[in-house]
Amino acid sequence: MKHRRLYAWLSAVISVVPVALLGCERHVNLGPVAEAGAAKAIHEALVSAKANPAAGAKTAPTGTGWATLKGQFVFDGDPPPMPPYNVTKEQDICTVGGKALPQEKLVVAPDSKAIKNVVVFLRDPSRIHESANPKADSVEFDQKHCLFLSHVAGVTVGQTLNIKNSDTTGHNTNIIGAGFNQLIPAGGAIPYKIQKETQVPNQVTCSIHPWMTAYLLTRKNGYFAITGDDGKFEIRNVPAGEPLEFQVWHESGAAAGGGLVGTTADAPDLKWSNRGRVAITLQPDQVKEVKIVVPAAAFHL
Repeated sequence: MKHRRLYAWLSAVISVVPVALLGCERHVNLGPVAEAGAAKAIHEALVSAKANPAAGAKTAPTGTGWATLKGQFVFDGDPPPMPPYNVTKEQDICTVGGKALPQEKLVVAPDSKAIKNVVVFLRDPSRIHESANPKADSVEFDQKHCLFLSHVAGVTVGQTLNIKNSDTTGHNTNIIGAGFNQLIPAGGAIPYKIQKETQVPNQVTCSIHPWMTAYLLTRKNGYFAITGDDGKFEIRNVPAGEPLEFQVWHESGAAAGGGLVGTTADAPDLKWSNRGRVAITLQPDQVKEVKIVVPAAAFHL
């Protein structure tokens, strides 16, 4: 092995010996010779790039000004009727007139077909208008007839959720994934300060009354909306002149993570992904209004 290595080394040395030393008088062009100053500059540039790899990376385009996205979600066709909650105890408290209320997995207005409780929020904004800064006021989150009165609620990080119980029986309010799981006595209330952002709403349950379910979205900014009885939403003062991505979510959404996929015949520039995400670029001072039609297949019921 040693002889082989020596032979290889000698071969390499001989191969670079100038031809003139081997008895040949003709000149050989060995190619360009590195200039010391240029080599030093290249070396320094490589060292700098290694120390700061992000320096050479392309940055996402940042626009100017602000815009508004608004619209309405409507159900395509006739929605299935919702069965009543399976109330198994305390009928005198947990029903209305002895009848359990219908489930809220899908709430659609009979006439307009408007869809309630659709969540829309802007993902990873590059800049935030002052109107969308985190809020400081408290938000009421009440329970009555063994149901959460706010089936889907949204707050910003740092806000206080005033968790109330307007029933005459106790409730165990558990915000799954948030670290809050406490007994709320009859007629009582416990404040809870929101600590972190969520990418999808956290489920809220009650172990005493297992049919109770709600959802809580927490975001670092106010770029979110939850549709009401009219199925409408509005998110003001979003960054204009740059690509935006909105997440559309519903508790019964059939896409990954509860994503909801609709169609927008009147807005072909709204690009939908199969995860319920919408890509669009708005212009400064633009108010974009869309009607989003959601087929029955987009829900998992």
